[in-house]
Amino acid sequence: MQIKLKNHSFQLLADRAIFWEDTQTLLIGDLHLGKVTHFRNEGIAIPNGAAAENFIVLDRLMQKTKARRIILLGDLFHSRYNREWEEFVAWRRGYPSVSILIVLGNHDSLAQHHYQDAALIVYREEYQEGPFLFCHHPRDEAQNTQYVFCGHIHPVYVLAGKGRQTFRSPCFVIDPFQAILPSFGVFTGGYKVGWLPDRRIFMLANEMILEVPNPMSKTKI
Repeated sequence: MQIKLKNHSFQLLADRAIFWEDTQTLLIGDLHLGKVTHFRNEGIAIPNGAAAENFIVLDRLMQKTKARRIILLGDLFHSRYNREWEEFVAWRRGYPSVSILIVLGNHDSLAQHHYQDAALIVYREEYQEGPFLFCHHPRDEAQNTQYVFCGHIHPVYVLAGKGRQTFRSPCFVIDPFQAILPSFGVFTGGYKVGWLPDRRIFMLANEMILEVPNPMSKTKI
């Protein structure tokens, strides 16, 4: 699914990322690496191979897009240091020519040397480039003339059908002044989002992206 923002072209990808075509950049939010291992260490039953799924999808995205850069929108690592960080460092070394920037989120509490070991360019609160602002937390209002890309809330949308049937799925939330990405990582939960008059919601369903008609909008999709 392709959209235009500030006269730039972006692809919404079924693998829960956005590809900024003009700069060959992948935008990814909320990987929460380390969460699966953290749960298993706490005695919570998590299927084998769950932690590896994130890296499988990352490789698939790199192969599909040929991205030259990745911007991580916070919460790369979920908890205190565990072996999944070493798995990420090993994965990162497989793409030495790719620049990776991270805007730290509320879960990113690793020591600075860990980010250095992974050759990450770190921004504490936000990163600005051209007409865009990249951060972790959504903003409540427009940021001057800049368009915001963020994550944090793990947006999901719930479709209701007959007989109390529902379908719940991660989604991209595209507002006039910001885009909220779905959580990339597995086992991250989600926050049910609602409608605003000019909001667009794109649900993920069976490796497809579907735009949900906005019941508050007078413009037909």
